[in-house]
Amino acid sequence: MRKAGSQGFGKCAGYIFGKNNPIKATEPEKMAMTAPVRSVGEVPAAASSGEKMAMTSPVRSSGNTGGRKGKTKISFVIGSKYNLQNVPRPIDKSVHIRKVDGHYLAARTFSGPPPSDDRIRKERDCLVRTCEMNGIRIKGGKDETMVYGYHDPIVTPNFLRKNEVCVMVDGSSLN
Repeated sequence: MRKAGSQGFGKCAGYIFGKNNPIKATEPEKMAMTAPVRSVGEVPAAASSGEKMAMTSPVRSSGNTGGRKGKTKISFVIGSKYNLQNVPRPIDKSVHIRKVDGHYLAARTFSGPPPSDDRIRKERDCLVRTCEMNGIRIKGGKDETMVYGYHDPIVTPNFLRKNEVCVMVDGSSLN
């Protein structure tokens, strides 16, 4: 998941930092980077030019860490100044804009470098056991795992990095 995450992060960052077609402006727009970055599974490599946006955090990754090969998808939350009508359009055909409906997640937080698949599996298994012990139902199967990273990958030392492993849960099972 780490290699695919790196490739996907590069594509998403390229979009946010100007490899896009703005709706109103004539120049590419830089967007703010938000956090987290979310990983959910496997993505390709490069892109082209456009509007630079602020990068949001976290970056989210999610994927299947249950031993089967699956795709890793990387996503960012777009800043609140944008909506589906005014957000710059990606030039790279592998970058997509989509609205994500509200949902419930159970999360386990830990620090350190971007986690290996083994670390993700270990943290997820602990999280799933905790959910089961508390009557919280997992949605989509126990292997569907999201990894959130809340750090600047270049500047932040590993011991200060915040990571989360998350699983989607059934909101009706929460008390």
